[in-house]
Amino acid sequence: MSLTLVPSPVWPMEPASSSVVATRMAWYAAVARLAPSKHNTQPWRFVVCGSSLEVWPDPRRMLPETDPDHRELIISCGAAVHLACVAARALGHQPAVTMLPDGAGGCLARLVEVGPWEISERDRELLACIPTRRTDRGPLDGGALPPGLPFLLQSAAAVEGASLRLVSTPGDRSTLVGLVERADRLLVKRGRVDEELAGWLRAPGDPRKDGVPTDHTRGAAASYRAEFVQRDFSTPGSRPAQDRPGIDRPVVGVLCTSNDRQADWLVAGRALGAVLLCAAAAGAHASYLNQPIEESAIRNEMCSALSLTGQAQLVLRLGMGGKVEATPRRDANRVTFHTDGNAG
Repeated sequence: MSLTLVPSPVWPMEPASSSVVATRMAWYAAVARLAPSKHNTQPWRFVVCGSSLEVWPDPRRMLPETDPDHRELIISCGAAVHLACVAARALGHQPAVTMLPDGAGGCLARLVEVGPWEISERDRELLACIPTRRTDRGPLDGGALPPGLPFLLQSAAAVEGASLRLVSTPGDRSTLVGLVERADRLLVKRGRVDEELAGWLRAPGDPRKDGVPTDHTRGAAASYRAEFVQRDFSTPGSRPAQDRPGIDRPVVGVLCTSNDRQADWLVAGRALGAVLLCAAAAGAHASYLNQPIEESAIRNEMCSALSLTGQAQLVLRLGMGGKVEATPRRDANRVTFHTDGNAG
């Protein structure tokens, strides 16, 4: 399946009317819906309120077994906010975002335009990378990345207020290998976790536009043979399309924030969006090793063992990968609403 962005409208040169601004906001939402989310749940609702765009969580798409505090859901929504900002800048508008404008429990973020933005080639490049970004669970070659890319990834996270700690020494890498394996075993023992995942697996031909296609994996055997145990999304008889030969030595990084509140989770999401687009612009793919994050005791142990500064929010593996199909996305008019309550 190929994902393309909604074509950007051509804007008049005269001062923008409220209806024109609202149309732009709806387009930003159409771009933002291509953000990553756990199990591709797409746990967001976008509300166009005249000249602003609000991002709300969708309670129907929560994962209570592995994300009981909705941390990863909010991170996903933060990534969507970042993509909306990329879209705004690529159209020549400077975005400003207020996070948790009404406090915890309501709207997660509100975006408005606050002035013109001088469009750069980088802005256009990042917008073009949004539909080409891939989650690749197959072999990733970190050694084939451009030499300066790890530093650029760290800088991209820092601009958004987070830090990306690269796990590079043999000792730290070995420690993380063990933590991922232990956490994965604990998750597997909890039967309800598998039941939760099963609800988001999509067999070939499934018309639903969310969840993880069952061929977007390496298969159980290859997933467990990998240096870092990976979560397997296959089902009996499915084809592991991402099980391919190649060097599997990814760059691994832990995305951290200073604290562990809702605002920090939004920061983590915006940083995740920035890191993934920076990687995609260099032709790299990414996937996740979040099992230790989902077991609170192991999450704390990981922070201590790796001497992390702040709170670990995500574990990423990055490198040059192979051909990977895009995961499906719900249509823009299924996730975007206007203040009159009508989908649009």
